[in-house]
Amino acid sequence: MTTGPHILVIEARFYDEIADDLLKGTLAALTAAGATSEVVTVPGILELPLAAQFAFSKGAVHPDRGYDGFVVLGCAVKGETDHYEHVCEQSMSGVQRVALDLLVPVGNGILTCPTWELAQNRANPAEGDAGGRAAKACLRLIELKQNFGL
Repeated sequence: MTTGPHILVIEARFYDEIADDLLKGTLAALTAAGATSEVVTVPGILELPLAAQFAFSKGAVHPDRGYDGFVVLGCAVKGETDHYEHVCEQSMSGVQRVALDLLVPVGNGILTCPTWELAQNRANPAEGDAGGRAAKACLRLIELKQNFGL
């Protein structure tokens, strides 16, 4: 019996309403594809890369429950200072670095939005479905990795 991929979902809960929608879309897409998942939570998007690094470091994952890929979820909404730009850049580049350094498929569901309304629309599974799209991206990269024999 073949089982679907097992995905680690790492969610940043800084904005609970946005996080709830992102997670809902992600889990729906993974379930529809026959994938299983585990969810871990971090405070904000800056913590996403290190949580992924912990999960995929050598020996960190139990051999019978290894992850085939990961999805990161979170949101930054632009404020009045330049903190937003730094947080967005560092979280995005950190997630990408983990994926590239460790050759782990990732679906990036980090929203970086100039307004709260845009973040809500992009996170909502019935509208932008950023979480569902991130899950589908991860699943596609898993498929590609397998096609290349990795």
